[in-house]
Amino acid sequence: MISIKKPVLTIAVVIGLSVFAKIGTATAQDQTARPDTTDNDAKSSLSLAIQPMFMLNNAGKIDLEWQPVATKLAYVFTVEVYSGRIKDVKAVFDNPSDVPWDRINGAGIGIAQKYKFKNERSSPYLAYGLTYRYQEINIETKGFFTYEQDGLTYYDYGPLEKNLAVSSGLATAVFGYQKISDDFLYDFYFGFGYKAQFNNTEFEGLRRFDSSIVNYAYKGFGMVAGFKIGYQFR
Repeated sequence: MISIKKPVLTIAVVIGLSVFAKIGTATAQDQTARPDTTDNDAKSSLSLAIQPMFMLNNAGKIDLEWQPVATKLAYVFTVEVYSGRIKDVKAVFDNPSDVPWDRINGAGIGIAQKYKFKNERSSPYLAYGLTYRYQEINIETKGFFTYEQDGLTYYDYGPLEKNLAVSSGLATAVFGYQKISDDFLYDFYFGFGYKAQFNNTEFEGLRRFDSSIVNYAYKGFGMVAGFKIGYQFR
């Protein structure tokens, strides 16, 4: 058996401790010299999306979403444009063979705040927001109208045209899930909303554009749901 004397063992221990001390010092210096790029890599995100379901309501809707750095909150700015020919949906179900076409034009703007449950690009979320809309509905119908001739007022019955304005506000609270895959965005949501009318438009029994929350002149609570598709810029 080979025996190791104490002086030799002592020298070996001292050399070993010196080597470990040098390795530790070099590692610390390397970590100090290497910059921390975690904060530098963090960026705010910006996404652009459309909501295809609004096309069924003669509308185009574009959402611009911005999420600042190091926060779970995002902000959504919305622009809506309404244009096209429409029918009184309830009247279509009651008497589908004799329902005239009307025309709608208008616009809307909205803002919403989203709280994401995960600090990741894909995450479930809660959102609440407000939307203002102004729409004009042009109705062609038949009825009594007046006209003046030779200083006299006459009443007649025949085709006439009415242009009715609808000014409304919508408040919503929804739960949703946003998925980002290869920078493409998919967003599904559902919740509740309250719609108010600011000018109390009366259709005088001619139309019923107030049967559900998706109708232009609806007033009250209702369910809202939809989905978005778009692209997220980093």
